[in-house]
Amino acid sequence: MSVQESTLVRPVGTRPKDEDDLVHIFCTPCKRRARSRARRPVPYCGKQMPNRPLQDDTGDLPVCAVCLDLARSAPCPRCGTQARFD
Repeated sequence: MSVQESTLVRPVGTRPKDEDDLVHIFCTPCKRRARSRARRPVPYCGKQMPNRPLQDDTGDLPVCAVCLDLARSAPCPRCGTQARFD
């Protein structure tokens, strides 16, 4: 039995689509710590993020309402840092 190699060709300029098409809010110190330890950062809502680089906010996706409410209402449950919105 032989095994064939398969390749995925993605058109240039397209990005992988996120499952829920939302922009999640992360605690900045926790995000830096996770990246320095080669782990996936966890947003305020606790969603398990996909195993790929995070997309930049381009302004065309809505913000996760759960993340926004949790970030505004209380400090980060992991490190205790209060979120600031400028």
